[in-house]
Amino acid sequence: MSHKLPAWHTELRRNQTLHQWGFRWHSQRRLSRTPARSDGLISLGTCPSLTTRHGRASLVFDPSQPHDLWLDFCNDPDQPRLHCEPTFAALSEVYQRYFQRFNGQPNSNGMQMLAQVVQLRAQLNTVGLDSILGAGYQQFQLFLGLIDEDGIVGLENSMVFNPWLDLHPLAIDSASGCGYSQYLTAYSGSILTMEFNRDYTADDVALCLARIAYQPVAEQANIQRWQMQNPESIAACLPLDVPFDVLGTFQHAAWGWWQTAEAAQALAAAGDSNAAIIAHLLA
Repeated sequence: MSHKLPAWHTELRRNQTLHQWGFRWHSQRRLSRTPARSDGLISLGTCPSLTTRHGRASLVFDPSQPHDLWLDFCNDPDQPRLHCEPTFAALSEVYQRYFQRFNGQPNSNGMQMLAQVVQLRAQLNTVGLDSILGAGYQQFQLFLGLIDEDGIVGLENSMVFNPWLDLHPLAIDSASGCGYSQYLTAYSGSILTMEFNRDYTADDVALCLARIAYQPVAEQANIQRWQMQNPESIAACLPLDVPFDVLGTFQHAAWGWWQTAEAAQALAAAGDSNAAIIAHLLA
């Protein structure tokens, strides 16, 4: 199938800096033999290689919108896609935000970071996060309800299939009894902590909280666009400055019920003692 390609495709394909960073653009010959995807989009190439469960992210475009470029991180039409202007400047920002940390030379910093992350706790004491995420990191948290031991195992198993998370968890509650399971997001390296707080419950259940620590990014337009299209999704309550893989992580998790700190505070103000506990934990 022959596709009429926009003029920017040739310009970006010839850019040597993008090539050095790992962006690869399909040739016209290959594109002439490649059918459109099930969602009507056309794959133009791939992003820098990452060690993730789903291989390289794809660069795709819609023939009906030739001035737009999209990044499909999961190669899945059902997953959120990142909009990007088809310019070197825009792709430079994308590279720095989601791919650059993977392209450095091997050194001891990775092992040092891993050792620090594994020692983290999902409690209010967050000493050490700034040394991993950098100064100015933000946190956002949700209460997901009560969970028993079987539910914890099921949740941890589901995380294995979340394509927005790094393949290797940093901590597993069911294996260590540490009170939390912890993961890095696959691209931005944000830290997702699933906390299982047993201080206020019977022995066989815990309060389940999801905490995400991240470095704010200027991704507001993409986050807001997706949230407006999916207002009932759990990801719709995320702050607008989260990296795009944080949105993808929460969207894929598809937790059926959640409570924000603001909702818990409102219930606590009305006299709900249980909500007061949740508001305290989410503070």
